[in-house]
Amino acid sequence: MNKIKLNVRQLDGVTLVEQAPEFQLVNGWTQATLPAAAGVLPAGLWGKVPGGDPYLLHVSVLTTGPLGVGDLFELQSGSPSQPRRQYRPTPGNTELVLVRPTDRLRFVVGAQLEVAVELLVESIGGVNELGSRLFAWAQATQASEAHKVTSGVVVAPLQIPAWTGLFHLIHNSANVDLVTLPPRGLVPLDATLTLTRRGTGTPVLNAALGDTLSGGLPSFPVTRTVIVMNNGDEWAFVGI
Repeated sequence: MNKIKLNVRQLDGVTLVEQAPEFQLVNGWTQATLPAAAGVLPAGLWGKVPGGDPYLLHVSVLTTGPLGVGDLFELQSGSPSQPRRQYRPTPGNTELVLVRPTDRLRFVVGAQLEVAVELLVESIGGVNELGSRLFAWAQATQASEAHKVTSGVVVAPLQIPAWTGLFHLIHNSANVDLVTLPPRGLVPLDATLTLTRRGTGTPVLNAALGDTLSGGLPSFPVTRTVIVMNNGDEWAFVGI
C-alpha cells in the first residue's frame, strides 16, 4: 500500500498541478507540499502510484479548523473531464474509489492554517490480492449505504447535494423556493428523493444545468409530494 500525504493551505478545485512536488519519506508517509495554487491532481500522482492499472484510493483530509459545507473530493473521468464520484473527505472517511490512470483527482478545501490530504493507494493486483479484498469491502459498504434513509427540512432555496438510498425533504416555508437537484450523474440509479410541501409556499423542483425532468421539463412546482429517481437518461418523477 502506498501512503501519500500532501500538505497545502488551500485547494481551489481548478488549478491542475502537472509538475511533481518534491517528495520525502516522513514517518512512513511519502510526503510533499503542493504549490499555493492547487486543486486538481493527475491520477498517476507523478509516478507515486502503481503504473498502468486502476487502483483503489482512500482519501481523507485533515485540517486545523472544521471543513466547510462546500469542501469536497471529486474523481473526474475524461476527456472531456466530468465527475464520476464526489463526496466530502472528512478525517473519518470510509469511502474507497476505483481510480483509472487517465482520471483526475479534484479537491476543494477552503483556506486553513494547515491542510493535509492523506491518500492510501492499493493496487488491485496487490500482494495476496489485498486490493481485491479491499474492493469487495468497499462494494459491501456502498451497498449498505444505498439503503440508508436521511431526511431534512427546506426553509429557503436549496441546492440538494448528491445522495444515496432514500432522501426525504419537507418544504416548510411561506415562500416559493427553488429546490435544485444535483447533477444527475452523481446520483445512483437506486436512490430515491421525496419532496413534500408542508408550508403555504410552493417549492419548485429544478433540474441542474444540462439535466431535465420527465418529458424534458426544466422544473416542476410541488403542490403536495413528488417522488424523484434517476432513470439513467433524465429525472423520472411522479407527483401525488
